[in-house]
Amino acid sequence: MEEKKQAGCAEAAEGLRRLLLLNSFPVAVSFSAEEELPEKARRPSSSLGHPVAICQGTAMVRSMGWTLGFLKEDHACPPSFLIFGLDEKAKEAGANLGETLSPLFGASRELCESTNEHMIMLPVGKYKSITLAPLEKAPFDPDVVLVYGNPAQVSRLVQGAVYHRGGAVTSSFTGRNSCVSEMVAPLVKGECQVIVPGSGERVFAHVQDTEMCFSFPGSWLEDIVSGLETTHRLGAMRYPTPFQGMRGAPQFPKTYHSMMKELGLLE
Repeated sequence: MEEKKQAGCAEAAEGLRRLLLLNSFPVAVSFSAEEELPEKARRPSSSLGHPVAICQGTAMVRSMGWTLGFLKEDHACPPSFLIFGLDEKAKEAGANLGETLSPLFGASRELCESTNEHMIMLPVGKYKSITLAPLEKAPFDPDVVLVYGNPAQVSRLVQGAVYHRGGAVTSSFTGRNSCVSEMVAPLVKGECQVIVPGSGERVFAHVQDTEMCFSFPGSWLEDIVSGLETTHRLGAMRYPTPFQGMRGAPQFPKTYHSMMKELGLLE
């Protein structure tokens, strides 16, 4: 069964990378109510000797192809304890999250809290572990898939997402705590998300200025790859962008006209 899962994920990953020419691995994410991790998963606290922010883990997976497992002890980012419901103390500390983030991300505690209200938090204790793996090597059915790319590649993913399901991809942006939009929102809402990576991902996870993220529930994977394949084949749009100007007749300066007439290029 595990080999079948890996084969399906590998095929989907190949489709994404072939159709989008991605620079990094698509990332598969699994949430579990158990602390048991896949056999090959590395824990940051033991493999690196210290906990890390989960966005750093995502960066290691998508750039180096590692499989990482996070238990509570592997998280270094304080807001993550609240976002992922890792500890009852985090719920209590969450009351002070607005104060913690002000004035860094808002002019007042109240304004920071008003932003927090738009972020989805997981219930305390519902999940004990999070596993991140390159999609092509994922030993599990992903709950969420993350794909990083430039705006043109993300646009193609949006087109792939709506092809078989219709509707529109709607997202909200806070400029911080990107893991909420990338992992929690697709898990809870069962919808795709477009993400403009926030400050943590840029500072700690080396997300580039040209990169965005598109995340979606694992159950959408087959439809999105099929939508990409179909729109590519039908010519609705492709990546790289097939710029129309490349096929147009070039316009040269008038000083070229005499020579062009001699060569029969111009009447």
